[in-house]
Parts: sequence; structure tokens; C-alpha cells
Amino acid sequence: MKKTGMRRGPLVVRPADHRGDFFRVLQETERSQTAVMTVAPGQDAGPEETHAADQILYVIDGQAEVRAGKELATAGPGTLVTIPAGTPHHVRSTGAVPLFFLTVYAPPEY
Repeated sequence: MKKTGMRRGPLVVRPADHRGDFFRVLQETERSQTAVMTVAPGQDAGPEETHAADQILYVIDGQAEVRAGKELATAGPGTLVTIPAGTPHHVRSTGAVPLFFLTVYAPPEY
């Protein structure tokens, strides 16, 4: 019989239930981690960071300015951004409403 992996958090999560949380880890396995983040208009998601994990952002609401390495991009609802491990990056909320996004780290970062 095949051994199943570790999981922290429920099998099914509604990210929208956590809208307004600055940062919350929702699920985690041995190889990935899912979190949500809400950033007020005009605010930063935090200082520039560099993770050992790949990071994938999916914007649900709001507008983001994302800098990854030397690239600068604008990301609105429905936009997917992939930041490879080891890439310095920064996220800022630039819209009129709070930025709310889902982020996946592989492997887990927090």
C-alpha cells in the first residue's frame, strides 16, 4: 500500500472566507503551501523578499504592482504571476480596493 503524505489544514478551503486577513496559511503538504494575503490600497505586502521556494500568485481582487528581479508587472483579478525560487521580489497594492491574492509556495516557505 502506498504511503500518503502529510497535510496540514482542511482538504477544501474557501479563500474568500479569509478576505481581510493580512497573511494566513490555509493548507500545507510536505511539498507545497497555500496562503492568502490582503493588502490595503497604496500599501506594500512587506519588504523585498527572496524565498528558497517557487512562489505563484493569483490575484483575486484589487490591483498589484509586482517586481520580480528586474521585471515590473501590473496584475489585476484573474492574473497569475510565477516567481522562481531565489528571485528578489516585492508586491504593492496599487488599486482603489484592497489587493487580495492567493499564493502557493513550493516547497513550503512559512
